[in-house]
Amino acid sequence: MSEVHVSGLLVQPIAERVRDWHAQGKLSEDDLDRALSTEARARVDHAIAPDDWAPLSDVEGLVALVAEQIGDASFFVEWADEIFARWSDEPWVEGLLRSGRRLVDGPGFVVSRAGGLLVRDADWCYEGGRDAFSVRFAGLDDASASLKSLVGALLARLADATRPGCFDARFEGIDAGDLHVFGAAPPRDDADGDSRLHRAALVGVR
Repeated sequence: MSEVHVSGLLVQPIAERVRDWHAQGKLSEDDLDRALSTEARARVDHAIAPDDWAPLSDVEGLVALVAEQIGDASFFVEWADEIFARWSDEPWVEGLLRSGRRLVDGPGFVVSRAGGLLVRDADWCYEGGRDAFSVRFAGLDDASASLKSLVGALLARLADATRPGCFDARFEGIDAGDLHVFGAAPPRDDADGDSRLHRAALVGVR
């Protein structure tokens, strides 16, 4: 299996945090040289385009530097709020949420689609429908708990944003195995849209 790659959409805020800490003197040149490959160091010195991709091994060096500075695993879940706020006005997010809101299984669709936009070469499996969904991302065994926490939290926030206030999305599997993002809506008596096939909506996505 080829190495998993991480989108510039996610690499950029991680690299920016390392770049800022380096500029503030919180990280030294020795710290960067110790933790980062040549390519990862280039991500700190030069911006990565949103549609560019970086190998997981390079991204993990950046993530490790952030984890060392913070020392709190919950930081990456909380950090997802800040990154999601930056994304909220981006055309790709607006378009993705707009598409999801047209579907009765919108939150699951959004997680499946966004997962492919953030992580490449990881297999995913979708189950669910109107009131619940489950998306498993395989091939992330080499990803750290910190990075999986950040990805899982971002996907959960995207799912929640598809139906604000009426869907509860969560994630698990950060310590081992597949990253699992799942959620459910409260029981409802009325239908809120025409039935549509999730897989049909994903034609052409991958």
